[in-house]
Amino acid sequence: QKSAYVLDLISKKTLTPDERARVVEESVRYWTDHVNEGFLQFRKSVSTDYTAVEWEDEGAVFRDIHGKEFIDILGGYGIYVVGHRHPRVMKAVRDQLDRQAIHSQELIDPLRTYLANLVALITPGDLQYAFFTNSGTESVEGCLKMAVLATGRHHFVGAAGAFHGKSMGSLGGTSKAVFREPFLPLLHWTHVPWGDIDVLAKMMKIFDFTGDRVAAVVLEPIQGEGGINVAPAGYLAAARELCDRYGAMLVFDEIQSGMGRSGRMFACEHDGVAPDLMALGKGFGGGVMPIGATVGTAQTWERYIENPFLHTTTFGGNPVACAAAIATIGVLLDEDLARQAGEKGEYLLGKFAELGA
Repeated sequence: QKSAYVLDLISKKTLTPDERARVVEESVRYWTDHVNEGFLQFRKSVSTDYTAVEWEDEGAVFRDIHGKEFIDILGGYGIYVVGHRHPRVMKAVRDQLDRQAIHSQELIDPLRTYLANLVALITPGDLQYAFFTNSGTESVEGCLKMAVLATGRHHFVGAAGAFHGKSMGSLGGTSKAVFREPFLPLLHWTHVPWGDIDVLAKMMKIFDFTGDRVAAVVLEPIQGEGGINVAPAGYLAAARELCDRYGAMLVFDEIQSGMGRSGRMFACEHDGVAPDLMALGKGFGGGVMPIGATVGTAQTWERYIENPFLHTTTFGGNPVACAAAIATIGVLLDEDLARQAGEKGEYLLGKFAELGA
């Protein structure tokens, strides 16, 4: 009965005032009893006498169950790179759902191959292969595993202020103690000051001297959760040179800075630098489907090709998610959204500076 009740709510185009009130009350109660009551303490949407429950979205806005409209400036932490429910992305998903939802695992699923080819075409440098995931943190995990396979090493270097996810491997790269401390010890990570290439160079030299050699340097070209910190000019290129010198992989986490948000398809392109491995997520599925990617060069894939069962996934690269990502790439290119983001970003930054003054 409960399942039928909820499915009936989903199917309705409009709800009565009593139905809306009931959904609000039940959502808060069930969140408290069955999800995590502590989380409600951090939700602005339940901190007043008006409880906002999300219900629908389109374009640049979402609405709560009472029809109150919110302009989405947060963008789902970078998910909505083509807006909410872009028609082309929605059509691709619906068309694929009408044909097949999840692949059988027995045969070659074609959309995964088409998407991997597209990713190779739009990513910088010699990035060639893609392993599709369900989230950004899984994409980082894939990068870490491929770096270990390629180098035989287990030491990673990240930057203070970094955020790479909250699963156990990527959590090591995330720098805030509030996230990391309850789960220590994690993988072997060293954090260096963000943007300070001299410190990174000294540490890489020391690690090489002591034999604690680095598998990968993992950086966000623009730090997200750390405060929207843009890599200083030349920093990424210098990190590239250091990785080449000491036999480490360079990993760029473009989960939040990628997919056109910085004015280029990937933020590392501003400095003309390409990594050995790249993590994608968030906006990769166009705000419609959860999908990410671990993208690598031929060198990083060699050991994985020898044994493709070293890293597998049940739902990663499923046809519906791939359809969404394929459509998203098409929209980004056809509507020239990276250029638009760059131009509008410059305009907004100038205006924000005026407001700040």
